[in-house]
Amino acid sequence: MRFIGLLVLTFFLPAFAYAALININTADATLLDTLPGIGPSKAQAIITYRNGHGPFVKIEDIQNVSGIGPSTYADIKSLITVGDTGTSDSGTTTATSTTTSATTTTTLSVGGTPPEYIPIPTLRIVTDSDRTVSSGADTVFTAVVYDGKGNKRNDAVVKWSFGDGMQRTGASVYHQYYNTGEYLAIVRATTSSDGGDAMREMIITVEDASIKIASVSARGISLANNDSRTLDLSLWRLSMGGREFKIPADTQILAGRMILFPSQIIQLPISDTASLLYPSGEMAAMYPTATAEQPSAPTVSFNKVQTVEPFINKATDIQTHEEAVVAPAVATELVAVGATLPATPSSDSQKTKNLFGSPWLLGLLSVIALAGAAFVFI
Repeated sequence: MRFIGLLVLTFFLPAFAYAALININTADATLLDTLPGIGPSKAQAIITYRNGHGPFVKIEDIQNVSGIGPSTYADIKSLITVGDTGTSDSGTTTATSTTTSATTTTTLSVGGTPPEYIPIPTLRIVTDSDRTVSSGADTVFTAVVYDGKGNKRNDAVVKWSFGDGMQRTGASVYHQYYNTGEYLAIVRATTSSDGGDAMREMIITVEDASIKIASVSARGISLANNDSRTLDLSLWRLSMGGREFKIPADTQILAGRMILFPSQIIQLPISDTASLLYPSGEMAAMYPTATAEQPSAPTVSFNKVQTVEPFINKATDIQTHEEAVVAPAVATELVAVGATLPATPSSDSQKTKNLFGSPWLLGLLSVIALAGAAFVFI
């Protein structure tokens, strides 16, 4: 009896272990959703890809589904299978239909060999992994596409989506991130001749570049990396004396270090000024560093002025007998600002003095006095 039990386990245990794996060619969205990292949207994407491209030939092909990258595949590869994709030895398929009265059974036999399954070509994209770039700098993104046989596919159409709203097409493109942060960039390759399709994801970390031109001399141009990371200066340019030197690809400066570009190599005319340019031609640093000019302190000067006595008109109009209103003198009319003004006599005393000092009034009073004396004596 024990021998029979062991024999049963020997035959059925592999079947149980195989049944524990999820067949990505037959599983529905609910079953696919149970895989780690696969939500409802990715489960539906697997089914959509399967319906459009046919069954998966190997489990690695699930990475061609949008949204499933290497990290997700690493979590689920031990839990999935593509099943048996081979064909049955039997060339006959039997379909049986039974009527509602269960009295007549019809058997339909279809002979022949099923059509051969032609798998979709598997493309492989070779490009950079997650990387850190400098904000404001044009960065080159390159992808090389191979098919499943290792042949380079130059006919593949490569499209980039950089996660900041910009898309570009080409195996080698430039892109400039304007703001710091983390971006999810996606590159997709397709071949129209055989329907090949592949996709890669990468995380792009954008940081500000802290680099400056430390010195310019007959020895060359020195650049200082004040950043805490290694800076990639591929295809940046040095400009001096009206000429430019393109920095070769894969030229990098270690964090906190300074390097000299010798004049024997850059072959630029010696000048007092120099510039470091991004690959796009925009200014990254200049020498000498432009500083804002500070305004000079105001100069206080003292001018010697002469004291001038104000002019006072003593003429009085006795015909109108109107009191003149004298406006105060304006300070700007005096040559010396703040000069002491002489005391002005009161208007009443001045009028009285002017009245009795008039010769016409004295003559009139004399005539009146003579007339009075004549009247008395007469």
